[in-house]
Amino acid sequence: MSLKFRGLAVAAGLALALIAAGCSKTVDSGQMESDLRDQLSQQANVDPEKVSVDCPDGEKAEEGNKFDCTLTAPNGDEVTVNVTITNGGDSFEAQVPQQQFK
Repeated sequence: MSLKFRGLAVAAGLALALIAAGCSKTVDSGQMESDLRDQLSQQANVDPEKVSVDCPDGEKAEEGNKFDCTLTAPNGDEVTVNVTITNGGDSFEAQVPQQQFK
């Protein structure tokens, strides 16, 4: 596991990419993957081109919705990134949980 990713978190307030799906809004998983990759790579001082992130499709952009994305580090190790939709569905918080690094 790349220890550089230990305890990283994406700060709240990032704009959440949304796509309309009928009456409900869903998260644009491609944009979220890009945002997470760029932010977490920058915090870990790692080239974002060497990091990938995979988030599920169809997640609702609703306050409190929680889901996990998978970050693949440059060395091939995978870590789970916990994502929570905030600010009425307009932004998100994401964190790499510490317990993955024991």
